[in-house]
Amino acid sequence: MKSIIKSTLAAIALSAAAVTGAYAADVSDQKYVMVVPISGHPFWVPIRQGAQDAADQLGVQFEFTGPVEFDNIATQNQMEQIALTQPSAFLTGAFDPSMSETIKRVTEMGVPVATFDSDAPDSPRITFVGPDHYNVGFQYGKKIVELLQGQGKEEGQIGLLTAINQTNLQVRIQGLKDYLSANAPAYEVVAIEDNQGDDQITAERTKTMLLGNPDIDGLVVINATGTGVATALTELGRKGEVMVVASDVFDPIVCGIKDGAIQTTSAVNTYLEGFLALKLAYEYVNNNLDGTPGADVGVSVLPPKIDPGMFFITKENADSFLVGSCS
Repeated sequence: MKSIIKSTLAAIALSAAAVTGAYAADVSDQKYVMVVPISGHPFWVPIRQGAQDAADQLGVQFEFTGPVEFDNIATQNQMEQIALTQPSAFLTGAFDPSMSETIKRVTEMGVPVATFDSDAPDSPRITFVGPDHYNVGFQYGKKIVELLQGQGKEEGQIGLLTAINQTNLQVRIQGLKDYLSANAPAYEVVAIEDNQGDDQITAERTKTMLLGNPDIDGLVVINATGTGVATALTELGRKGEVMVVASDVFDPIVCGIKDGAIQTTSAVNTYLEGFLALKLAYEYVNNNLDGTPGADVGVSVLPPKIDPGMFFITKENADSFLVGSCS
């Protein structure tokens, strides 16, 4: 009996080894391509690293690319050109409504698309990994009011810095305004400036906003350009006077918090966005979830949405998020 069990276990082990070897050799040719606008911006670093780590674990290829400017049309054109080479899947954010049509076209070309950070729910994307942007904005509203009340201000004027045409950021702004309207009507948004996702432009537009609206008490940076706001406040001599809620986490923003130019920044787990987007795309491409009940009649084998969660970083916990050092 023992010999039979040993023989059976040995056979299972050999079969597993054979399958694993073939599986690894097979998937090593698969390529997962992440296409984003402003590809050199530090916002993408943790997302890219998450996807790369997932690719390394799975033994597949990963490519990161995209235009250097915030150009949605160029991003979409690049996706369609790459689709001609038939990668295994795309990973991208739908930062403009027109991305839905691009996702539809490349899907029809045989390349599935997983979205992250900004969704295209009306497209045939296979899954979305990212935050509820309305809730992010709602929390921004709550946070800026808390900061202003902490200064003893029972009413206040608020300015917003954002990339004005970016879909997910528009949703954030709506969430922020709805919070103020429902919970703190004495605080109002009096100015919105388009920063085009660029720190230098953000610095210039922040100065313009504050010079034109000197009674602004608080600023909310809807995208990852808090460094520009910190620069402007320092140059205007208003650091610590105007309360700032920023977005996202990388060293210049964290240093702005430690320096007192920024009071807090929101932190979405963007590493997890990249990591899970690639892993879920991999499961889809390799039909690993076809055992899902109803898959044969069109039931989605992937969760339609995964929220990686968010929290706020302040001076008290900033050191835990600093990768390098502040000058």
